[in-house]
Amino acid sequence: MADGEVCFDDDPTMNYFFIFGQSKHVREFMMMDGTFSKLTKSQQDGLKKDFLIVRGYNKGIAMNDEEYFYMDGSSWISEAVPTPNDKAGRLLRIRITINWETLRFKRSVEILDRNSKYLSELAHFGKCEDVSPTIPQHAGPN
Repeated sequence: MADGEVCFDDDPTMNYFFIFGQSKHVREFMMMDGTFSKLTKSQQDGLKKDFLIVRGYNKGIAMNDEEYFYMDGSSWISEAVPTPNDKAGRLLRIRITINWETLRFKRSVEILDRNSKYLSELAHFGKCEDVSPTIPQHAGPN
C-alpha cells in the first residue's frame, strides 16, 4: 500500500529512499468500491485516522515491512523504540515532514529521553515524486 510517492535524499551518496501511501487514499478507494462498509467497526475507525504507510529501501532492497506514521501537528511520526545498547533508556523515533505543494521532505531520526522528551535529531532533506500508476507494484519478496 506504500506506493503513492517515492522520496529521494538530496545527498547523492545516500543509497536510501522510501515510498509511501496515504491512508486517506486507501479509505477513499474502499468507500468508492464498497469494501469499506464490509470492514469491522474497529477497522473502519482505524482507517478513518490519517496515517502514512512507509517502506524504506537501501540500494533498492526493502529494509523492513511497511511502517505506519501517525499525524503529529504538521508532521508524521513513527512509534518510539528503545535505542539499542543504551543504558540511559533513550528512545528513537522517525519524523517525516512533507511540504505537499513542493513535495520537499525532511526525514529525521529523533532521540528522546526515557520520558519521551525530545533531546536531539539527525535530519536529511530531499524530494518526493508521484509514482506513475503505469509502474507495476509487487507485494512481498521478489
